[in-house]
Amino acid sequence: MKLSDQRRMQRGAALCLSTLSIFWLSSTAALAAACPTVADPQNLKGAFPHQVEMDEATAAGASLTLTENPLFADDVKAGKLKPVAERLPEQPLVVLPYVECGKYGGTIEGTSRAPTSGTSDILSWRQAVLVRISDDLQTIVPNVARSWKWADDHKSITFELRKGHKWSDGTPFGADDVVFFFEDIIQNKDLSAETTTEWGVNVHAKKIDDQHVEISFDEPFPGFLTYMATNGSYFSTFAPAHFFKKFLPKYNPKANEDAKAAGFEDWKKWFVNYYNKYHDDATVSPAALEVPTLEAHVIEIAPDTQQRVLKANPYYFKVDSMGQQLPYIDRVRERFLNADLQVLAILNGEVDFKAQGNELSSYPTFKENEAKGGFTVLLPPGSIGNALAFNITHVDPKLRAVYGDLRFRQAISHAINREEMNQVLYFGLGKPSQALPAQLPFATDADANYMIDYDVAKANALLDEMGMKRGGDGFRTLPDGSPFTILWEYSSQFANAEFVKLMTDYFKAVGLNVNPKELTSEATRDNARTSRSDINMEWDVPYEPTLIANIGLYVPYYSDLSPLFGVQWREWDMTGGKQGEEPPAWAKRMYEIAREWKTVLPGTDRYTELGKELIKLNLENMTIIGTIGELPKPVVVSNRLKNVKTDMKTVHYNFGYLYPYQPDTWFKE
Repeated sequence: MKLSDQRRMQRGAALCLSTLSIFWLSSTAALAAACPTVADPQNLKGAFPHQVEMDEATAAGASLTLTENPLFADDVKAGKLKPVAERLPEQPLVVLPYVECGKYGGTIEGTSRAPTSGTSDILSWRQAVLVRISDDLQTIVPNVARSWKWADDHKSITFELRKGHKWSDGTPFGADDVVFFFEDIIQNKDLSAETTTEWGVNVHAKKIDDQHVEISFDEPFPGFLTYMATNGSYFSTFAPAHFFKKFLPKYNPKANEDAKAAGFEDWKKWFVNYYNKYHDDATVSPAALEVPTLEAHVIEIAPDTQQRVLKANPYYFKVDSMGQQLPYIDRVRERFLNADLQVLAILNGEVDFKAQGNELSSYPTFKENEAKGGFTVLLPPGSIGNALAFNITHVDPKLRAVYGDLRFRQAISHAINREEMNQVLYFGLGKPSQALPAQLPFATDADANYMIDYDVAKANALLDEMGMKRGGDGFRTLPDGSPFTILWEYSSQFANAEFVKLMTDYFKAVGLNVNPKELTSEATRDNARTSRSDINMEWDVPYEPTLIANIGLYVPYYSDLSPLFGVQWREWDMTGGKQGEEPPAWAKRMYEIAREWKTVLPGTDRYTELGKELIKLNLENMTIIGTIGELPKPVVVSNRLKNVKTDMKTVHYNFGYLYPYQPDTWFKE
């Protein structure tokens, strides 16, 4: 459902899935000769873009002949696999490819810097969650779930699952697997110390029957669907109960004994060896070979430090508009290469698709080598440049006093020459901007331009006013006269060396000494969680759907994985003042807004009022300092790869990267 549609329906009772009405006027004979596509749907239309449900199609008189990938033919012949009609759900999801129904076979060659480096495109290609966001980045569509219905008070939602849906090992999937995830994993204090981390409210699941499950909340949570379809798409709200029950004492009284026999200290260590909620982290060990999944491709070879190889899932629940089981691609191979070797591999035509981790600085090189490398470079718009947050709650009291002084943060913002940065780093393709959630209807140009004027004199005056005097070396001291240096420990995942060098020059121009040091993402996250870092950068810039889903991205501490600042403040707020550190009044107000925001329907007057106030509080307190906005993202696509959407909107973490763009319909020529 589009956000704009939600706004028109705010005074209605509930957000629910409309009955799917399909108008398929083509005859069966015509279907045999032509494939309905996004480009030419041939009157195959439904309530949701680019997909329809099988039962409505057949009820309208259409007929699909189910066919399968020849990759599985030998196993079917040998009796190791059932025929495709028995492997698919009774109601598989029918997907319209963008351009044409594809051909089976081939391997997509991908690359990332490391198994969990945050630069892996292929892991977003295979995801399977209850609902998905479509390629307009607004419309939530059915996926693993066929439909859903909200309660009037938005404190519960009931999902209809697909009858006959199976895990990759052939075991039936159903409501028990959803309940198992929520009740036996998320609500299990031995496994999840904080049961509300993802949602901010307690979540429970109740089985109605095998195909229907109710998920309920302890307070209204209308953003739940949006969260699952966007930055919550990196994990599934279900787990294979038949596989994991043996690890839990609740189901296996001998779990500890079995764990020790398997070489583990206890049942918890045994469990986590096989289970990781996040899709990418679940693929980094040989255990991934054993764990069933619903995803398009499954791990085929034990991952190592060189590569990750996946094979098509014979039980994948989608078909194309001619009845061919998806995915078309037999295998996906991802090599782990450093940034320089990745670029070289792309230029040599060894990579079929690369988006995540591509720097805009590489765009001219990619563009110049399109013909030689046999690829095309796309530039989807809407990404955001680097932002940084000084650690207002630093463990060092002297540094906290400096970084916590609003004048210091204002001085930093004025010291940045954003126009120059845009030209030097981004070829003038971006737009100078303060740090803001992107694509918000209630954010103004004045918000984007707040204190972004380049004014060295103003920056110096603010620092002078703080008592940070220049020493004989030209660098400023702490207000007490002791030496001052900003230790900027950064990860290349969130800041390239050119950006850090340019920013360092701006800092030094106003007398601030900087010691930049590159660390791994894991190390910067550890420092952020313990409030030891001077500057933090890992902010998941929220777009409107993700802000609806997870308002925590725009209040302290801004990130569960890598907090910007305010870890102790957040603890104080979550424990009602029993633990942590009392935050200042402006941060307290942010927490109040966040609690109310989660209960209001998007598009209402109150929704807009709260959003505007939250922007104002963040800007006036200069919590996050922005640089450049509206940046394009270089995406490299092999000319051999077909059905790739060439006019993608934003390619970003908070939309699941490539997940909205139907990668399970890609094929190679």
